[in-house]
Amino acid sequence: MTNKHNEPPPPQLSVHYHVNNDIFFVFENDCVLTWDYRKHQQFLLNLDYFKELQLIASTGHGNDASIDKELLAANLISEHPYPETKWGWDVLSKIYHIGCQNVGELETGASPAQLAEDYLEYCKQLANNMPNLYTEKPGKLIDLPPPDTTSLNKIPYFDVLKQRKTSRSFNAEPITLEQLSTMLFASFGLIHGEWDEFKDLHLQATAIRKASPASGGLHSEETYVVAYRINGLENGLYHYRPQDHKLTLLQAGNFEDKVISMNMSQFYSKGLACGIYITSRLDKIWWKYKHSKAYRVTMLDIGHVSQTTLLTATALQLKTWMTGAFRDAELEGFLGIDGIKETAVFFIGIGKGSGKAIPDEFLAQFG
Repeated sequence: MTNKHNEPPPPQLSVHYHVNNDIFFVFENDCVLTWDYRKHQQFLLNLDYFKELQLIASTGHGNDASIDKELLAANLISEHPYPETKWGWDVLSKIYHIGCQNVGELETGASPAQLAEDYLEYCKQLANNMPNLYTEKPGKLIDLPPPDTTSLNKIPYFDVLKQRKTSRSFNAEPITLEQLSTMLFASFGLIHGEWDEFKDLHLQATAIRKASPASGGLHSEETYVVAYRINGLENGLYHYRPQDHKLTLLQAGNFEDKVISMNMSQFYSKGLACGIYITSRLDKIWWKYKHSKAYRVTMLDIGHVSQTTLLTATALQLKTWMTGAFRDAELEGFLGIDGIKETAVFFIGIGKGSGKAIPDEFLAQFG
C-alpha cells in the first residue's frame, strides 16, 4: 500500500531500549563478564552481544532481534527506563554499596535445629583449609612486661567515656613499657585465655576471643607499633603477637617524621609517644565469608578494636589521636605488607599532652 502521492511508507523504527543502570563490565579473554550488581547476577557475553549493548546504549536501538531478545530476558536491557538511583559519592562506592545489599538471605521456614546442623557442616568443610589465626613475622622477639590491668580501674568507666576525645597537641613526654604492654594486652591481647567452649566439646578452635567483637571470631586485625618515646624500648617498628604477648622488632630507627609524612603530613601528631597502625588480614575473612559484603564487616571489626584501644589509652590517662588518611602504597612498603591479603586501615597515636583538639598552628590563623 502506498500513500496518495504513491510514495512508500516511512520505515518503522525498531523498539527503543534502555540499558540497565546497575551493570558493570570486566573483560575476560575474548568475552565480557557483565555483572548486574543489584540482582547479583553475572553473564558472560561474547563480543557480538557486547557490541549490541554498546549500540543500544548509544542509540537506543538494537541491530539483532535475536540478541535483543536474550538481553531482555537477562534484564540487561528493557523497553522501559530504569529508575535512577541518586547517589552522593562516586560510581565505585555506589557499585559496592548496592552490590552488598540483599545478599545471603537465609531460607525461610528452616528450624533452629536444621540451621544449626547446616552451620556445623559448613564449619567442618571450612576447617580443612583453615588459615593460621596468628601471624608471625621474622625478627627479634621482645618480651613485654606483664600487663598491669589494675591500672585500668583507677578511673570510673563513665569518666573514661567522657575523657576520651581526639587530641592534637602532644608534648613529646615518654610513656613506660608497662603502659604499652597493658594497652596492647587489653586492646589486642587474649584477655579471655583459651576458648573453653571449643575445648569442652572437643572441637577445633576456628576463632579467637578478645575484648572487641570480630566477624566470625577471626580477628583479622594486625597491630604494628611505631615506638618514638617509650622508656625501655628501642625506637623502631614492631609487630605485636597476641598469642604470646610479645613484640617482633621489624625495623629499628626513629620514624616519627616518616609516619607524619605517610599520614598525609598531619603535623599535629608530632610529639606522640608511639603510633599504632591497625591492618586487616583480608585473607582470613576470605576463608570463611565468600561474598564481598564481608568487607563491610571487616571495617567494622577495625572500628571495634580501635575504640577499645582509645578507651584503654584514656583509662591509662593518655591522650589519643587517630586517622584513616595515609599514603597507602608507601605505608604498605614500610609495614612490609602487600595491600591485598593484608591492608592498612587505621592509625592511632598515643602520648601525653594538653589534650587540645585544635592545634596551636590552627589557632594562630585566627589571630
